[in-house]
Amino acid sequence: MSSMKKSPKSFLKPLQEFIGSNNDFQIIYSTSPRKNWVTPLTNRVCVLDSSFNPPHLGHFTLAEESLRYTYKNQLVPHEERCLVLLLSVKNADKTHPQPANFEDRIEMMYLMANYLNKSLNVNVSIGLTNHAKFVDKSVSILKYIQATLPNIELNDLKLTFLVGFDTLVRIFNPKYYLPDKLLESLSIFMKTTDLFCLTRNDDKISNKEQTQYVSDISNGKLEHVPSHWSSNIHLINNTDDSADKIGLISSSSIRKEISQNNWHNQVIPEIKEYIVKEGIYEHL
Repeated sequence: MSSMKKSPKSFLKPLQEFIGSNNDFQIIYSTSPRKNWVTPLTNRVCVLDSSFNPPHLGHFTLAEESLRYTYKNQLVPHEERCLVLLLSVKNADKTHPQPANFEDRIEMMYLMANYLNKSLNVNVSIGLTNHAKFVDKSVSILKYIQATLPNIELNDLKLTFLVGFDTLVRIFNPKYYLPDKLLESLSIFMKTTDLFCLTRNDDKISNKEQTQYVSDISNGKLEHVPSHWSSNIHLINNTDDSADKIGLISSSSIRKEISQNNWHNQVIPEIKEYIVKEGIYEHL
């Protein structure tokens, strides 16, 4: 791990080393000048897990809102928080992910990490995992933190996964845990982890319906989800009207709009420049 400025295409080696290792999570870059990406003061690790294909302003908004949110009516001081951009590279040695390969995605994540660091005054790291399920990702991150700081008290530290509403619903869908029961699969996860979610702004589901979903959990109306888990779900109403920053911007929509030259205001300038220079999505 290094906080030094990276040259273009310089993440290929750490990517290959991770894929070839037995590790299930690893930090490969941090904006922190310190040796450790977490410190004994850290009590909240916000994890933005995405395909980053490409990173966009919706990701920025989600990170920004999670960092200024008052958890338990308290704003987390900047020295007690950090942000991880997490990319799953499961089966990366057997597949050729499209349309952007993992190396290009990590390069763009690097640009986004530095932008977030400067804009939001937060230490930002890039993490790789080979897990697909949030439960497994959470366990591997906590183990990595424990190995990084053996004396840290994990009970005082809270992971916070930043998710979209669709992902929130999937997390509590029993079918993804079969043949196991959802309660058994998520019980430890919900003790150690918060879920931070911004409502979507689209025509498929209203803000009221999204809010009602969490309210139904709180009132015990979802029989497979314990009501007390609602205290770990932080659903924020996204009322921003500027291009519906988180509701309508998505990596897939940006890729479709690149051919129409109508996407520049949906990514940070550094990522726009990288996409144009490397021609990542030209074949779409």
